[in-house]
Amino acid sequence: MVYEKRVSKALVLENNTSEDVARAMIESGLQKEPFYIFDMDKAYQFIQHFRKMMPRIKMFYAVKSNDSCMMLKLAASLGVGFDCASPGEIYRILKLKVSPQSIILAVPTKTPEWISYARQSGIKHATFDNICELKKIKQYWPEANLLLRIRVHGDSVYDLGKKFGCDFETEAIDLLEEAARFNIRVVGVAFHVGSGCTSPDSYVMGLQQAKQLFEHEAKAGRKMEIVDIGGGYMSDKIERIDEVSKLINKTLDELFPDPNIQVIAEPGRYLCDKAFTLYCNINTVRPVKVGDSSMNMLYLNDGLFGCLRYNEPWHTVKRYKECKEGEQLEPVILWGPTCDSVDRVMENVEVMLPPCTTDDWLIFPNQGAYTMTLASDFSSLPEPRIRSVISQQLCDKIKESEVFDSDDFFKQDIAEPLPSSLPPLVTQSKVMDSNYTLKA
Repeated sequence: MVYEKRVSKALVLENNTSEDVARAMIESGLQKEPFYIFDMDKAYQFIQHFRKMMPRIKMFYAVKSNDSCMMLKLAASLGVGFDCASPGEIYRILKLKVSPQSIILAVPTKTPEWISYARQSGIKHATFDNICELKKIKQYWPEANLLLRIRVHGDSVYDLGKKFGCDFETEAIDLLEEAARFNIRVVGVAFHVGSGCTSPDSYVMGLQQAKQLFEHEAKAGRKMEIVDIGGGYMSDKIERIDEVSKLINKTLDELFPDPNIQVIAEPGRYLCDKAFTLYCNINTVRPVKVGDSSMNMLYLNDGLFGCLRYNEPWHTVKRYKECKEGEQLEPVILWGPTCDSVDRVMENVEVMLPPCTTDDWLIFPNQGAYTMTLASDFSSLPEPRIRSVISQQLCDKIKESEVFDSDDFFKQDIAEPLPSSLPPLVTQSKVMDSNYTLKA
């Protein structure tokens, strides 16, 4: 079943690090396919730091960013809520025995089938941003608790305002009044400044606009009680949220001092990105002439149709083996494993690596967000498997949570390879005749 495809148990480490595990797997020579190392302790640290810096805010993890089994279980075991955007994601989370009350269906536009699935699953909260959606909610989910999503632009890698969010000036009030006429309860305001946001002031603007909508509803005798500040937090280092958290905390104290107003956020990238590192090996090195110079093209066993679809500004690549004395960095072209000519990795940057051979592996850090969830089945290529690792200390803290199975944690030789993803051989006692057989 597609929803179970990333099942991954966790290797318990006593005196080793996640880097030690990757090194042992590579140097054993037994690991042949690309793989992830998921450092559960690192994800735990990001979750705890978010809580420390914004203690009033309740996290609803954006499942779309990384839906690997152990990442979801870790979040659930720590009491994190979930931002789901499809019935498939709702299914995955409810299978972990998470309460439907801890899920928000945070996609503003939904099919009637999705709406009915959420309702029948016991979900209570969802977002909307247009009149068409209100009409569907009225017909299929009239008792839903809705959050009006407004458009707040930020300096972001991905501007979600192009697709979602109503205009604060021209649409928001009308939508609130329409909801009232439909007798649909709007319990709060939501916004998202865009994925990978570098403008902390955007959150302040969103909170200021949310405050005005709260005041409008209060004057109309209708009470709102939830503010959803979305996601967008940068992820390349743990202190990335420190500056924005101070602004958010200060603005919340000024605009929403009532502790009964619930404030939630939908971090995805920030919680998972740094905890996943992708390791790919090189299957072919091909020298080519580019203009007046020569360079190597390196063919990898993962690529654009797998987990390396997007090159974010903070993404880097390095050779697993450290540079030897006298080795110089040289430009290379990286290709994925498919037959498609667009399957080029990091095409928009100059990739500089020391000389590589088919014995080498490349390391892609910060590959936990919007990588495996965007991988395709093109050419029947499998996704890289995940080796989750966890310290004994963290394992002891969380292993009793009911979200974990009895065999979710194990100990073994850290060099043990992951199972091969090659399909089984097909044996045929009888084959069909064809006019197009190849000559022996």
